[in-house]
Amino acid sequence: MMLHRALPLLIEQLAAQYPVGAGRIQGGWTYVWASYGITWAAFAVYSLSLWLRRANPPMPEEHQ
Repeated sequence: MMLHRALPLLIEQLAAQYPVGAGRIQGGWTYVWASYGITWAAFAVYSLSLWLRRANPPMPEEHQ
């Protein structure tokens, strides 16, 4: 039953040990460009799959 009193103290101690937001991300553009590349490659593959699966209209019959 003492957990509800000890938990905030434990959280406070852990927060002081491991600060969050203390830095700034640097050099993340490689990840961004890789993500864009993967996205566009997926669009290209999906477009190709749609084109390959398209319905071919029946050829019109010549009237005799």
